[in-house]
Amino acid sequence: MSISQVIIKQGSKVLDHKPTHSGYIVDEQGKEVQITTAMVRSVCHQLLNRCRTIKN
Repeated sequence: MSISQVIIKQGSKVLDHKPTHSGYIVDEQGKEVQITTAMVRSVCHQLLNRCRTIKN
């Protein structure tokens, strides 16, 4: 196998790799809770609303 074929083969493995999501927080009861996309969006919207309130 030529070097270019090896590089292409290795590169396709990288492209096929799916990222893992491993963000967790600890709730009031001490249980680990996975951070979801909805949680991140909610916090971002809350911060945007606070920033808009400060500017006005």
